[in-house]
Amino acid sequence: MRRRKKGFFSDRRRLVAVIVAGALLLAGVLVLILKLTEPKVVEEPDPNPVATITMSDGAQMRFELYPDQAPNTVANFISLANKGFYNNQQFYRVVAGVFIEGGDPENKGTGGPGYTIKGEFSENGFNNNVSHRRGAISMARQSGYDTAGSQFFIMQGSYPEYDGRYAAFGSAQDAQSLAVLDAIASQPTDSTYLPLTRQVIRTIHVDTFGVEYEDPVTIKDEE
Repeated sequence: MRRRKKGFFSDRRRLVAVIVAGALLLAGVLVLILKLTEPKVVEEPDPNPVATITMSDGAQMRFELYPDQAPNTVANFISLANKGFYNNQQFYRVVAGVFIEGGDPENKGTGGPGYTIKGEFSENGFNNNVSHRRGAISMARQSGYDTAGSQFFIMQGSYPEYDGRYAAFGSAQDAQSLAVLDAIASQPTDSTYLPLTRQVIRTIHVDTFGVEYEDPVTIKDEE
């Protein structure tokens, strides 16, 4: 029986195999290079919500809110504002050079939404870096750390000694907002700091720019 010669055909098969393997390796290297060199898509962070306080005379103050610093406080303010809770309330306390205060449905400093929230500030074990500088908006509270509800104050002056003791959660966006703040803070008051000419909030609305915020975590007021 004659034996088939392997030389030429065997070498050809080896050559084809080497070429195919080399092509596959080259293709893999090219794919890797493309993946390493293709531009990375950087996701833009969600825009911070902006609260607009419109007074009865049409004057407006705008505040950028910081959910990364005080998430539950911001969620609470958004919830209350956008359901109309603050509409037609007053800035019932004006301390010139320090702050103006509002957010009480009774307009006397004792009312609230029927619940409280946890205080998001360092004395209460929460990291919050928003300082109580001019234009900052912060939550008012009673002596207890977890007693804020709906009342808030806006700093006309800068009082960093409030830092760590109250949950600041935003700041004024522009000079116009500060001008309106100054106009309210300049109002004559009685001995309880109530403006003689009522400073009525027509509406507060928060634009979330399409970002959905969950309802705040609340603590039910004791009956």
